[in-house]
Amino acid sequence: MNKPLILVGGGGHAAVLTEIINDLQHTLLGFTDIQPPDDNTVLTGLNFLGDDPVILSSHSPDEISLINGLGSTGDIKHRATLFNRFIAKHYGFADIIHPTASLSPSVSYGQGLQILAGAIVNTGAQLGDNVLINSRALVEHHCIIGDHTHIASGAVLCGACQIGQSVHVGAGAVINQGITIGHGAIIASGAVVIADVPADNLAVGVPAKNRPHAR
Repeated sequence: MNKPLILVGGGGHAAVLTEIINDLQHTLLGFTDIQPPDDNTVLTGLNFLGDDPVILSSHSPDEISLINGLGSTGDIKHRATLFNRFIAKHYGFADIIHPTASLSPSVSYGQGLQILAGAIVNTGAQLGDNVLINSRALVEHHCIIGDHTHIASGAVLCGACQIGQSVHVGAGAVINQGITIGHGAIIASGAVVIADVPADNLAVGVPAKNRPHAR
């Protein structure tokens, strides 16, 4: 990673990424956000560059790489929207992998991958663009995870699961081996998924039951 970085977003997830970037000794120019930071900012000491459009006016795609600093609290689609907006302008997103994460050398992945502390991604997994694997999550062998999906802290994906695009797998959820999760689905925290979940459904409970959801 040779280009300096700009963090897009100024919330709690951005603060976690800032620590990882510093640990990895990458050059971080600062962060952008839709609102100026106040006294309660979690990014104290990091240079505030302005609103997101300042990137377009001040830095060419050849000069920098971006970091998606948005979490998935509220609506995971915000992460996808941010990513796609800058990709359309030919900016690239850097991968951020915590030093304590375990990533099999046989894993394939797109750009903008984020793997946080203690997470494990095992043999033959395939991860799309802008995927977030949060702290201590486990992605077992030969899972497929679509673009813009978030696997939250402590979630477990057993072997050969297929997870669609823009899916949120909540903290501590367990998805049994070979299960398919459709695009845009939400797996509630602590759910145990033993059957396929259709697109745009919410899976809740132990064992999980599905129902349509509206984001």
